[in-house]
Amino acid sequence: MPTSPPPKSNNAAPDVRNPDEIDARITRTTRALGGALIALIQERDFSEITVQHILDRAGVGRATFYAHYRNKEDALHSSYEHFFDALDSMLARPSSIGPRLFPVTEFLEHIAAERGLVDALSRAGRLEDVSAMFSGYATRMIERRIANWSGAILPLPSMLAARMLAGALLETIRWWQDRQSVATPAQMDAAFHALARGALSNRR
Repeated sequence: MPTSPPPKSNNAAPDVRNPDEIDARITRTTRALGGALIALIQERDFSEITVQHILDRAGVGRATFYAHYRNKEDALHSSYEHFFDALDSMLARPSSIGPRLFPVTEFLEHIAAERGLVDALSRAGRLEDVSAMFSGYATRMIERRIANWSGAILPLPSMLAARMLAGALLETIRWWQDRQSVATPAQMDAAFHALARGALSNRR
């Protein structure tokens, strides 16, 4: 006589995926796509790069790409954001000049090491786009840290002070790119933060 299967317990563990595993997989996928696009930009004109080129280089399926991005421009912006987010963790490193508003040394070292990418982005007409994103990110990073430099109140809104310093930082980076033999990244870091301390010490 056939027997019925045992009833399922209401207490059985649900068959769900670990959110941490899903997040890690998404991070690996988006970084692979961004890395593939960055590599391709240094090999050919940005206008010639297709989504299929990115998929072939990253080893990712088309459906996966479109689950995260609308087009190659989205993938490029995402790769910028991943790098900008990594800058935050760099400020946790000890520094001979004390607390910093922005990891200038590390950023300039990255620019020097990735000169080929910088040139490729310039040829593609993408540097202004990168600069705009950098300015916004640097402003937010600096604003979060201004309060820790002093308990006094700025004579102007903190966002405005952060935006002004981010603008000075961007010009510092542009100046250094054409004169790398004049000063080391560490020296530029010290110079920028000396300027920032002077500006932020004028509290009322």
